[in-house]
Amino acid sequence: MPYRWWGDPMTMFNEMRRMQQSLGREPEPQHEYAGVYPAINIYDDGEVFMIRAELPGIDKSKLDITTKGNRLSLRGERTRTTPETEVAYHRRERDMGVFHRVITLPEQVDSSKTSASYKNGVLEIYCPRSEAAKAHRVEIS
Repeated sequence: MPYRWWGDPMTMFNEMRRMQQSLGREPEPQHEYAGVYPAINIYDDGEVFMIRAELPGIDKSKLDITTKGNRLSLRGERTRTTPETEVAYHRRERDMGVFHRVITLPEQVDSSKTSASYKNGVLEIYCPRSEAAKAHRVEIS
């Protein structure tokens, strides 16, 4: 089946990156299509969704987390630690700049009870299910 990358910018970017790497060239970072960042895992214990995101080197004041319905939005910015003028890169794999990731959860969450913690470059977000999304036992009369 042939690739149909012309309709999806992310797929087109990944294909172009793959072709450049096969030619021995490293492509320049493209912030708006830099891939799926940050890497996340989502856990579900039946009561709470726990999202764990790897964000090394990012100041927590540069992070913004919002929830609405069953969607969680994670925005942030990774700032440059070394001025461009002082170094010549041999390889550059860590992008700098703004990122935005929207995660659709299987059920609605209670935004007022959502909490987050950030330690050692790992962000953990706890999203309890909303009462309307929880299963309730129905008594038979």
